[in-house]
Amino acid sequence: MNPSDPWIALARHAPLGILSDLDGTLIPFAPRPEEARPGPHVLSALADLARLPGTSLAIVSGRRREELDRLLAGLPAVSLVAEHGAWRRGGGAWEAAPTPLATPPEAIARELEALAAGVKKAFVERKSWSACLHFREVSRREKPALVVAAQAAVGEWVKAHPEYELLEAAEALEVRAIAMRKSNAVAWLRDRAGTGARLLLLGDDVTDEDMFRAAGPGDEPVIVGAAGGRSTAARWRLAGPNEALAFLQWLTEARSDRPTPAPVALPVPVAIRPKGRRGDAPRRLLVISNRLPELRSPVSPEEVRKRNVGGLVSALEPVLSKRGGMWFGWNGRTAPADAPPSVGLSENTSPALAWLELPQQSYDRYYNGFCNRSLWPLFHTLPGRARFADAEWEAYVRVNAMYGAAACDLVGADSPVWVHDYHLYLLASELRRLGHRGPIGHFLHIPFPSVDVFSMIPWAEQLLEGMLEFDLVGFHTRRFAENFLQAVGALSPAVVGDDAVEHRGRRVRVGVFPIGIVPEGFQEAADSETAAEITALLQATAPAKLVLGVDRLDYTKGIPERLEAFGRFLECNPAWKGRVSMVQVSVPSRADVPEYAEQRQRIENLVGRINGEHGEAHWVPVRYLYRSYPHRHLAQLYRAADVAMVTPLRDGMNLVAKEFVAAQDPARPGVLMLSRFAGAAEEMKEALLTNPWHTDGMARDLLRALEMPEEERRARHAKLAACVAQTTAATWAEGFLAALEACRSV
Repeated sequence: MNPSDPWIALARHAPLGILSDLDGTLIPFAPRPEEARPGPHVLSALADLARLPGTSLAIVSGRRREELDRLLAGLPAVSLVAEHGAWRRGGGAWEAAPTPLATPPEAIARELEALAAGVKKAFVERKSWSACLHFREVSRREKPALVVAAQAAVGEWVKAHPEYELLEAAEALEVRAIAMRKSNAVAWLRDRAGTGARLLLLGDDVTDEDMFRAAGPGDEPVIVGAAGGRSTAARWRLAGPNEALAFLQWLTEARSDRPTPAPVALPVPVAIRPKGRRGDAPRRLLVISNRLPELRSPVSPEEVRKRNVGGLVSALEPVLSKRGGMWFGWNGRTAPADAPPSVGLSENTSPALAWLELPQQSYDRYYNGFCNRSLWPLFHTLPGRARFADAEWEAYVRVNAMYGAAACDLVGADSPVWVHDYHLYLLASELRRLGHRGPIGHFLHIPFPSVDVFSMIPWAEQLLEGMLEFDLVGFHTRRFAENFLQAVGALSPAVVGDDAVEHRGRRVRVGVFPIGIVPEGFQEAADSETAAEITALLQATAPAKLVLGVDRLDYTKGIPERLEAFGRFLECNPAWKGRVSMVQVSVPSRADVPEYAEQRQRIENLVGRINGEHGEAHWVPVRYLYRSYPHRHLAQLYRAADVAMVTPLRDGMNLVAKEFVAAQDPARPGVLMLSRFAGAAEEMKEALLTNPWHTDGMARDLLRALEMPEEERRARHAKLAACVAQTTAATWAEGFLAALEACRSV
């Protein structure tokens, strides 16, 4: 069939309704909404299309009514829908949509405005029933903290106002009344178009998805742009606003009484794999994690340069690409509860990606609930922070089943599957139930606790049963593997060996695979922009010695305990005042979980107290940075540090310890001060091991690190560098996959 045939059929259909978004769909985005205006060629194309007999054209936008009136003046034949469906104008005056709307969100709008007031080029756009925080022009330095703070504020407010929701648009966060949906305009335009109408729906971002989902069997929803890596309810795709406008101009000519025009860049099908097509899957390896990495397509060269790739990504990208594999996980978006599940695909990344969206309630109960408030604290041996709820366990079971059903359509029945982390313990049993025959492996990236702690989980036996459906279960350290084997021996009828478990006629192998980094990446020279930014920070602390902490903001990382120890060090060693400074980098994380907001507040209070008690006019003891840094920035900080305090209360591995070692100058290395309870301590025995639970002991260890002779520092570093070079990201991934492939013969 000629690719233009279905579009010619649509163009010739009468009546025809066309519902199109404006920003990002027909005109490119601009730093501020008022700077994005449709040019004469856009206005002319819309006027020509709206004048055709049997054609109803409407622009549906998040903009305010007065903005649309100003931008589209002179187009009386074009209907308008403003503020995501809250207002509409169809040839007469504006009217409110006949949908019950909420009280205007004045309180959260003021809170967002207060956040924006402290950040250059951030601003809040107020509408009738929504408030939108824009941060497109905010600097990379300030953006992460602003976004996390805004997400936390809106998350708390939305909990108290369930008639509202948070939408993450392109470089913006919008809190919006749930009743304000562009889908409201679909039935309205269909009525205006007349009996038997087909609709063409054009949009570009998450606010357009409910419009796409409202499309009927004869309608054609088209996503404009890359969809930001999310799955989409659209069936077709256009590359961008220029292509969308060209398509509408082609549609005008094809709908006129003229010869069929030459085809332009017509919409192409969105890559969604139909259910039940398992036999078509050519993938030789499927990696599954709770969350997808940041590799969405398309990625510009500038985005590639700036992308901060974590340890898991750098480890798995090469092996997946080499094997023609695919990475599958949640795309970070939540869908309405009534949305049908679908799996989105992107073949334009390396590796290929597949994703699903989680219903909001499932996300809250599975991820924020059972995963992060039950398993996470308990596995880190912090049982006082754990809580258990039946509804959250049920959501965990349900979401694991969703992953399993989707995964079966992405990989051949005999292909290997590698599942990551505590979010998906039940996935292997679901894959087995659906007929998967290939080897299935699981790797746990966090600690596995002792049997006494693990057995506190009300569903501990069910979790173990799920884990014993894998062919290979991997851990970072021997201690974690032994804890798992002891739990199986105590809570399961399985027969336990030194490195395997016999269970229901199957043999489950248990292995130790310490993850590493790509050491060469931390010896690369920084670009001029990076060098200037970090040099400015280092000049602010000079000539004092530098103690560095780099962590994701999480209560397991021991940041408050580290700060307490630094304060105790200054108290016990006043001669060091003015001669040493601490820089603590905390990467924003899980802002919608109250425990993390409390942790941030505790840390900031501690920083203020230490600086107030010990600081002097010419010297600030602690500089606290709540933001993320790319690896090149971190490498420069690592090289400048005299001591790195990597002191989690408990950790699966902790790659910061390895990154610090890899970045050092062997002739003048700094000292790695490492928690005994980090998985890295099992390998990195030449670090200065410390107990983060003992404030006085850590203070004494810090003094030892600062006074360590250069000869001892070089000797320790040489052994640590050899360790980091031996177990890298590549050796970890290849070693695990080799062991998984060996399970075929068992």
